[in-house]
Amino acid sequence: MRALAAATLLLALSACKSGPQPGGGAAAAAASEDATRYYPLAVGNSWTYAFKGSNKQETIQIVGRDGPWFIDDHRGRLRYERDGLRDADRYLLRTPVTAGAKWTAVDNLVVQRFEVVSMDGSAVTQAGTFTRCAVVRNEQPLPKKGGLFITEWTYAPGVGLVQLVTLTVDPQGRQQEQTRMLLVAYRVGQ
Repeated sequence: MRALAAATLLLALSACKSGPQPGGGAAAAAASEDATRYYPLAVGNSWTYAFKGSNKQETIQIVGRDGPWFIDDHRGRLRYERDGLRDADRYLLRTPVTAGAKWTAVDNLVVQRFEVVSMDGSAVTQAGTFTRCAVVRNEQPLPKKGGLFITEWTYAPGVGLVQLVTLTVDPQGRQQEQTRMLLVAYRVGQ
């Protein structure tokens, strides 16, 4: 379970490509935001997370640049592009960030489907109470057991990732939380 949590953390913090989804228009653009607002990247920025039910904490700090890429101290690479925020393999957030926005990625021959399920999410963490958050959800089938594996990332404006939750849903619809990672402290330059 810890390996799954660590892998999920690295995906979230260092996170195949797909183009923008059709639709939207002026009304959607007016109610949406740029991905840079939800994940501030600058050398020196850092985020410390705690895993619920554990004394373990993990700090991620941006320590350098490689061209357009921001490099963290866990060998993660993040960058802004016209279409959003991405890591080396996928978009973490797509611009415009708006409820209902969808995109896909391919990882180890598995198609991942992402959707912004809310632009009004909230999270209460040791680092504070965050509102007007973008909540991104990924659902993947569990082929051997049936059901789903769900990951939800909650991004606060001007702060970044404040909460990550993973859970399983069995074929009968029963949910079981697997991981809850919460922001403990952060340093984001202005």
